[in-house]
Amino acid sequence: MTQTLRDQLYTALKQSIVGKRLEPGLVLLEGNIAELFGISRSPVRQTLSRLHEEQYICRFEGRGYLVGASPGEVVRRALSEHDFKQLGHAPKVDRIVSWRAHIDSVEHDIVLCSIKGAFELNELQLSKTLNVSRTVTHQILLYLQSIGLVEKIKYNSWSVVPLNDQRLHNLYEARRQLEPYMIARATQHMPESAIKGYITKLKHAAESYPDIKGELLDELENDLHHAAVSLGDNQEVMNMLRRTHPILLVSKHLLGRVLKLPDQDPFFDEHLWIFEKMRLQQPAQAGEALATHLERSESKVLDRLINFRESGDIDIPLYLR
Repeated sequence: MTQTLRDQLYTALKQSIVGKRLEPGLVLLEGNIAELFGISRSPVRQTLSRLHEEQYICRFEGRGYLVGASPGEVVRRALSEHDFKQLGHAPKVDRIVSWRAHIDSVEHDIVLCSIKGAFELNELQLSKTLNVSRTVTHQILLYLQSIGLVEKIKYNSWSVVPLNDQRLHNLYEARRQLEPYMIARATQHMPESAIKGYITKLKHAAESYPDIKGELLDELENDLHHAAVSLGDNQEVMNMLRRTHPILLVSKHLLGRVLKLPDQDPFFDEHLWIFEKMRLQQPAQAGEALATHLERSESKVLDRLINFRESGDIDIPLYLR
C-alpha cells in the first residue's frame, strides 16, 4: 500500500520510540527531523502532532517535544541516522511513494471533470485539499501533465484538458497509427510464457464476468496497451503513446466506479485474439487485430463519454473551478 510522507515518517518515529532507540525525554525538533529525512517541515509538524495526540511524545516548556508521555528528564542531542537504522537502512522517506498515494483520487476528479468540459486547477488549493507540501503537489501535477490530463497556464494555475468528442477521436487516431506497429515488433520479443499468462488471465476474467472489480479491467487493459506494447522496444513511440493515456483512464474511472459494467465484457475476446496472433508468431496479423480492436473501442468509449456528459453527476473539488 502506498504511503504519504507523513505516514512513512510516523512509522519511522513510532518504531524508534517503541524500540527505545529514541530514549524517554529526548527533545524532538522539527528542523532536525526535516533535515535528517530530507523533507519539508510541514509533514514533520503534522507527524509530531499525531504522535503527541497518541501520547508517544509530550509538550514541555522548551521548544519541540519530548519522547514519552511523562519523561523524568530532558535529553538534548541531535538525532542521527543511527537512531532510525533498521536492518542496516539509513532513514529516508520515499517521495515517489508519497505523491503516488494521492494519484488515484486526483486523477479520478480530473478525468470526470475533463469529460464535462474546461476547468482551471489551482495548485495552492490542491496542496491544501490534500494537506501535503507544494513539492508533493507539483510532482502530482507533472505526472498528470505527462499523460495529457492537465496543462500549465500560469504560476499557480493549470488547465484541465477537456476530453471532448474531437479530442477522443484524435487520441484514438494516434493510437491506431502507433500501437499496431509496436505490437507487431513486440510479437518478436515477448516470451511465449508471458503471452500465455496474459491469455490465462483474460480467460479467467471472462469466466467470472461481470462479477469482477473495475481494477481488474484496468489491469487487463494495461497488460495489452502498455506492458505488451512497450516490448516493441521504441521509447520515443512510447513517449508519444503516453499522451493518449486519457482514453484508458475513461474506462478506469467510469466502469465499475461511476457507471455499471456493461452486460457483455468490453474487450476480452478482442484482446485474446491479439494475444493468440502473438503466440503464433504472426506479427502482421497481431497488428491488424489490434487496429481493428481500436476501431471498435472508439465507438464504445465515445458512448460512455456522451452518457456521462449528459447524465453523470460529479462533485467538483475545491481546487477545480
